[in-house]
Parts: sequence; C-alpha cells; structure tokens
Amino acid sequence: MNVKLGLYSALSACVLGTLYTYFYYQTLFDFSAILPLWKVSFGLISFTLILFYMQSLFCKLLNHRAMFWFSLSASIGSFVSIIYPITERVYIDASEFYPGFIIPLHFLPLLMFITFYHLFPQK
Repeated sequence: MNVKLGLYSALSACVLGTLYTYFYYQTLFDFSAILPLWKVSFGLISFTLILFYMQSLFCKLLNHRAMFWFSLSASIGSFVSIIYPITERVYIDASEFYPGFIIPLHFLPLLMFITFYHLFPQK
C-alpha cells in the first residue's frame, strides 16, 4: 500500500477542484450558499482517500486484474453518483447551472487517482 499515492491524489484533486469551484463562482454563478468551498475541498479529499482504500482492498482480494476491476467499479460509482445532483432541486437563481457545476467534481477524484497511480510503483 503506497500512502503517497493516496495523499498526492487527494491533494491534487482538492487543489484542482477548489480552483475550479472558485473560478466557477467568480465567472458564472456563486453557489457558495448551497455548497461552500470548504465542503467541496473536504468532499474531494475524503472521496479520493476512499478510492485509495478501495483500490488497496481490490489488490488484496483480487490478484489478477485488480486495477481493471477497481477502475470499472469506481467509474460506474462515479457515474451513478451524478444522479443526485441532476435530480436535486436548488431553489436559487440560475439553478439550471448547478448540475453543470457539480458533475465534473464527481469525476475529479477518480481522474486524479488513476493519473497518479502510474507514478508510484505498487508492491
């Protein structure tokens, strides 16, 4: 289990997600009343660390093609997780922008994890 992989993935997802959220709030619409910046950062860090532990579990349970099964299940999980923001009713102006804002944040932790996975050799 390579802890650097989890930490670098979580930190990069947090930084990119925070920058994305900040610029989205400045340019299109400020959803900070619904989703403050600290919740975005905390959610990205926690979800990325959950992915890290999930991948470690897959490697312990499945010796053959563990990364394939992990990537497949995490991709499906990320895709299914966008159902909630699409169906959620936001009672503020410009609520039609909310799904377009939140959906990229659901894929960012998995994208960062898979990106950094190849930099750190697995034992």
